Amino acid sequence: MSIALNPLHSLGDYAEQYAADKRLRLFDIFMPQTAGDIAMHIHQDLSYKNAYVEDGVFKVISTDELKALGTQRQQSLTQKIYQQAGQGIGFFYAKCQLHDNPADHSLSQQVLQWLNSESLLNDIRKMTGHDDITGANGQATRFYPGHFLTRHNDVNEHDNRKVAYVLNFTPEWHPDWGGLLQFYHDNGNPKDTWVPIFNSLALFDVTHPHAVSYVAPFARKPRIAITGWFTGDSPK
Repeated sequence: MSIALNPLHSLGDYAEQYAADKRLRLFDIFMPQTAGDIAMHIHQDLSYKNAYVEDGVFKVISTDELKALGTQRQQSLTQKIYQQAGQGIGFFYAKCQLHDNPADHSLSQQVLQWLNSESLLNDIRKMTGHDDITGANGQATRFYPGHFLTRHNDVNEHDNRKVAYVLNFTPEWHPDWGGLLQFYHDNGNPKDTWVPIFNSLALFDVTHPHAVSYVAPFARKPRIAITGWFTGDSPK
């Protein structure tokens, strides 16, 4: 099986729209059957780990490793994560890093290859004005109830990030469940919010302050996406 794109989209045609605020949101990126197949694949077939920040240190731990900590340590860790979040620090969600593997023909690998295709990279360069973009990285993410990503920007000189992207793959996400992509003004005041609509693509300059709002306990399904950055060559 290979991914089928919606032929109506040519990102290079959206340069003027993107330039208005260095953000863009497009819908129906893949053909419906393809989008559904990708959603099922990244939810059921990939191996996820829990990503969080503890005392300023980025950590990744499997669910089995988390359970092995014991109930008391789990509760203490969760409390610390939320205490830090109350100070505007940190995140907590499930992730699976996607690595380029020519021998892997899975749908997630095909999405990563599409993100790194020269035709798409040319469109992204034309749309954003970042002529130095050379590739894209990616990770599959699942936000369950209690997960969040506090306000931050994505500037990272080591990775030379230029443009962030979010491909949403959660059918029928309800905005009351949280998990919303919230943008902010530089002074911290809320700007606007994008709901993770199924089969949509969000693109935005890495300097934009943003967050993913807390997923409510009553959310009926996880928020599933493939996210990452279009990057330039790493500084030497």
